[in-house]
Amino acid sequence: MKEDTGLKNRIGKKNPFKVPEGYFENIVPEIMKQLPEAEVQENVEITMWERVKPWVYMVAMFCGLMFGLRVMMMDKPLSTDNVSSNVSMTDSVQGIPDEYIDPILDQAMMDDYALYMYLTDADIEIYN
Repeated sequence: MKEDTGLKNRIGKKNPFKVPEGYFENIVPEIMKQLPEAEVQENVEITMWERVKPWVYMVAMFCGLMFGLRVMMMDKPLSTDNVSSNVSMTDSVQGIPDEYIDPILDQAMMDDYALYMYLTDADIEIYN
């Protein structure tokens, strides 16, 4: 603390920084003189195509995306044969090998009771 009082005694409390007289009154006109003249831009008329162009590009992009996905997935139309309508759920499950059944049931997170209730089509409200 003694050092601070020594500095105050030597320098004093007077602000050592000074601003030239009339600096803030003249600063705005001086800056405006240094700026280049602004160029006047003409109003450009926007055509109908320039307004619609982003929307047309977006539609083209989505059409291309849909076409690309359809080609990549090899989307085939559903057949209207009577043979495909006769396939039941049990027929499609019969084709799954046994080694895949246990992992599927584990991922379904069903216990034995819930599986029994599902397979027997039991009414859950009766047992509650």
